[in-house]
Amino acid sequence: MFRKIKESIKKALGNSKGFSEIVAVALIILFVILVVVNPIKNTGQTTSRGISNLNSQMEQVLNGQ
Repeated sequence: MFRKIKESIKKALGNSKGFSEIVAVALIILFVILVVVNPIKNTGQTTSRGISNLNSQMEQVLNGQ
């Protein structure tokens, strides 16, 4: 399967001179995405919890508790 994809890309490029560079850049981008996903997910969860806490506190204040 990978061989077919590789051959298709080589045909699209016309020559294989830049193929290694394209694969290297793609792998670097993939690595960066995999490394960055978890901190972004944690940031989203933290933000969600903060908004929920703020909402609860505002409800308490508005209800006079």
